Amino acid sequence: MINDSAQSPALLRNSTLAHLAASITRPRYDRSRMFPGLVHIGVGGFNRSHLAVYLDDLLLRGESKPWSEFGIGLLPPDKLIHSALVEQDFLYGLLLVDSEQESYRIIGSLAGHLYAPESTETVLEKLSSPDCAIVSLTVTEGGYFIEDASGRFLADHENVRHDLEHPSSPRTWLGYVAEACSRRLQLGHGPFTLLSCDNVQANGATARKALLSFGEARDAALRKWMETNISFPNSMVDRITPRTTEENRATIAQKFGVLDLAPVVSEPFRQWVLEDAFIAGRPAWEQVGAQMTTDVAPYEMTKMRLLNGGHSTIGYVADLLGYSTIAEAAGDPLLHQLLIQFMAEVRPTLKRLPGIDLDDYTATIVKRFSNAAIRDQVARICSDGCAKIAKFLVPSLTDLLNKSEKPRVLPFVIASWLHYLRGRDESGRAMTISDSSLDCLKPFLDDGGGNAGLALSVRSLFGELASTHPYLITQVQKELDQLRSHGVRASLTRNLNPVVAQ
Repeated sequence: MINDSAQSPALLRNSTLAHLAASITRPRYDRSRMFPGLVHIGVGGFNRSHLAVYLDDLLLRGESKPWSEFGIGLLPPDKLIHSALVEQDFLYGLLLVDSEQESYRIIGSLAGHLYAPESTETVLEKLSSPDCAIVSLTVTEGGYFIEDASGRFLADHENVRHDLEHPSSPRTWLGYVAEACSRRLQLGHGPFTLLSCDNVQANGATARKALLSFGEARDAALRKWMETNISFPNSMVDRITPRTTEENRATIAQKFGVLDLAPVVSEPFRQWVLEDAFIAGRPAWEQVGAQMTTDVAPYEMTKMRLLNGGHSTIGYVADLLGYSTIAEAAGDPLLHQLLIQFMAEVRPTLKRLPGIDLDDYTATIVKRFSNAAIRDQVARICSDGCAKIAKFLVPSLTDLLNKSEKPRVLPFVIASWLHYLRGRDESGRAMTISDSSLDCLKPFLDDGGGNAGLALSVRSLFGELASTHPYLITQVQKELDQLRSHGVRASLTRNLNPVVAQ
């Protein structure tokens, strides 16, 4: 038996599984019998902490059809992942961390992996095989080549043009999947599902628009086949998966006795809501905690308004106060109370949903934000504020104002963001503002950053709120003036305790 004191760490392989410490969950199923009916493009950290774990859970249950995943890497960093996975017989470990404890398990649901630039034809064969019932994706938002502002497909992008001109040697997932569709059409192979697992709103609809636009640019007949033979379910994914560090690898070696070349780290929490629209069959994910539904949108709304909105709520004041991680910020009593009151203000805008208890959900958000082991960076949360404010806060604000409510916390959050944009924290230190859309606020910033009306009149961010709800301008201006004259802590105390402050 391997332990952390008597022996050196063992390299993770099929041959060493039986000798690992008893505390480590590992595949106890026959990996040679797995059915790789799902081909996943983009086997990075999130895929290996999420979809692959759901598959591993099903395999551990001994389901009659042992669904597994075959991985495809397209980008240069994927070559390192490929080499590590090959060395480990496509096994890897998942380290779950929270503030109280750590646990480690071996995931065996990855049947194989290919680095596409070195195995293009083999990848195309995998994707066009009749055994491939699902092609899943984690390619990040930019990987769909959809312009955020206009929603148009970027057909003139260099990589898109390359794949249209060189269909047998593609670079992007669009080129690979389109060529596989062309081969399926020619060979008479059946339909399949394209499943986006990216943290993108309406990700299935986004994937559909991208692929059908690409198909139309390549061949109208191919697009028609795609429309008939591919389903594009929406899904909502959630699990914080930070970058694996050398410290994490050392913990795995020292505490669990395993030399793991490709570990992933995540929080214990996970959520997956899927639209049940799989044209060629699917694993029984609902048996291991996923939720199947006919409409993902209300679940997305709940997550975006409470979790993503909650991140922005404490993120800007956290940066102003000099905190570097969300857990540090959530441990500040004032910021903790701000988060609680924010969620209480937003909850009336949400529908009751099957499988979601909002009391539990909001309590879980607080616990997740407080997980010091994750070390989620405040800078990451604060980046691209224009897009985040518009997506995660303005919809709740709009609903409340349209119901003649007078929200108090949301205007403060907007004001704290505007105050943050001055670029200096409470100690006078310069902060880095990372936002590709900041030009839309140029009149506000050029005027000195003190006129809330100039910011609220930017329609791409706030729509018609400034003209239809004068209360908003008055309240945000009041909070912004308070922040500029008295600082974050005094302003926050006044907002959270308005009666006492008077």
